Parts: sequence; structure tokens; C-alpha cells
Amino acid sequence: MLAQRFKLIFLTGGTSKKREFNFTRRLFFLCVSAFALAFSLLSASTGFFLYEVHSARYLSALKYKNSELDNQLFTAYEKIDLLEQKVERLGQNGNDLRSFAHLPTLHPEIQQMGIGGSLPYSGSVEFGAEDLLIKIEELDRQLSLQENSLIQVHEKLDKQAEFLLSVPSIRPIVGGSISSLFGRRRDPFTGEWVPHMGLDFNASIGTPIYATADGKVVHVSRQPAYGKTVVIDHGNGYKTRYAHMNRYYVQKGSKVKRGDPIGEVGNTGRSTGPHLHYEVILSNKHINPLDFMFDGYAMARMP
Repeated sequence: MLAQRFKLIFLTGGTSKKREFNFTRRLFFLCVSAFALAFSLLSASTGFFLYEVHSARYLSALKYKNSELDNQLFTAYEKIDLLEQKVERLGQNGNDLRSFAHLPTLHPEIQQMGIGGSLPYSGSVEFGAEDLLIKIEELDRQLSLQENSLIQVHEKLDKQAEFLLSVPSIRPIVGGSISSLFGRRRDPFTGEWVPHMGLDFNASIGTPIYATADGKVVHVSRQPAYGKTVVIDHGNGYKTRYAHMNRYYVQKGSKVKRGDPIGEVGNTGRSTGPHLHYEVILSNKHINPLDFMFDGYAMARMP
């Protein structure tokens, strides 16, 4: 069967010439197989070539994209470096503020949140997005620490400001001379040496009297010795007394600010003439009012 012969006849167009090819069936199948194999190899080679071309282009695109990402990562690290410097300066300024507010400064290790270390060198091939995320988390912790520190400073300064507002620190009247100092003096009625627990300011009747610190009026009355009197509780143990007044501008329970007018100079009670008797009391102990007058003329508000 395989030995059966085939004959192929080729006729040349326009002529009577012909060519004949004789071959066996075996040879025919061998030729067909060889052609199929060659076609398969050619198709595979073409497919492989096209795949390589596509892969090369894809790889080139990936390399370009990776290069762009590296550049962006490098830029991100540069910005992180700048942020670290700003956070460091913020920590230094924060410690200055803590010192000003009489708070303990934060140790550098505490400011670093116990993490320490620095960014990998940006030119290194070993840094990556994971390192960047770790550093961002560290900076976030440091900023949170500084934020809490500034909140502490703010609260402490608020308390200090509140305390300072409660400390008597201005003259109770604008103008007027001091006729009697704090300490011992001769009683103007008996001539005996007696304690004088405040300052006396000579002034004409009707001269406005000002609260020397923020506080609450706790006493308004007329007394035999002091005459018309106002007492203000400023908190933190401070009180002030204003005596021999002509008129009151406040009543018991009134809240006043430093520089608020509370009444007028008079000549009531045990007095030899128009004046204001002014006392400063700390924790139920009388102290010299002269120690609590700072820029009194400038700080007292005019009516």
C-alpha cells in the first residue's frame, strides 16, 4: 500500500510542454509532514518573536514607571527630611515655651518618642515605600507629642494669666498723693502710735475709685471706722478693701474687672478729710499695697 506511486504533471501555460514527477505514497506523506512541521516551526517562531517584542516593550514601560516612582519616592524623602527639621525646631521652641510657663522641658529622647534613628540615605537602593510609611508614623507621633505639649503650655499660661488678673497691681485712684503709708503711724485723733494696715490717698470728693484686680464684691456696707466700705475677693487668697467712700458703684455679688470703677472718694467714717483708705489682704494677712502697684496710672481705665 505504501509503495503505491503518485504522479504529478505540470503543464506550462500556452505550450504543450509538461513535467512529470513520480513519487511514492511514503514520500508524499513525508513531504506533507515536513511542510506541516516547517509551518508549525515558522508559526511558533513568529509567535515567540512577537511575544518577545511585546515583553520588551512592557518591560521598558515598567522600568520607566519604576524610575518615575523612584524619583517620586526620592522627592518624598527629601520632604520628610525637611519635615523632620521643622519638627525638631518645633520641639526646641516648645521647650522654650515650657520653660516660660514653668513646666519641665521634654527630653530629646522623649521628643523622639523612643524610636530614634534617621531616614535611610535617599541615594541608597535599600529604601522603599515601607520605610517611608514608618517614618511618617514616627513624625505623626512626634507631632502628636508636640501638640499635647502645647496644650499643656496653653493651659498653664491660662492659669497664670487668670492668677495674674487676680493679683492687685494698679493704683486704686488716678492722681492723688499718699498721705499715710503702710505700717505704724500716729493716730490723727489720739496722737498715739498705732498700726496702719493700708495706704491713704488724698483726693477730692467724687474722685473715681477703681478695682485693682479682677474679682467679686463680697462686702458693701457703712462701718463706724471705715465709713462706706467695699471689699473685693480676687481669689487665690487676695482681697482688697476700699474705705471712707462717698458713693458705691457696685453691690455685693458684683463681678468686676481690673480698672472697673467701683465708687467715689469720700469723707465717711473715722476720717479727718476726703481720702481713700486702701488695703491689700493676702490669706487674711495685711500686706503693703505699695508692693502691688505696677504702672498704676497706665493700667487704670478712665471713666
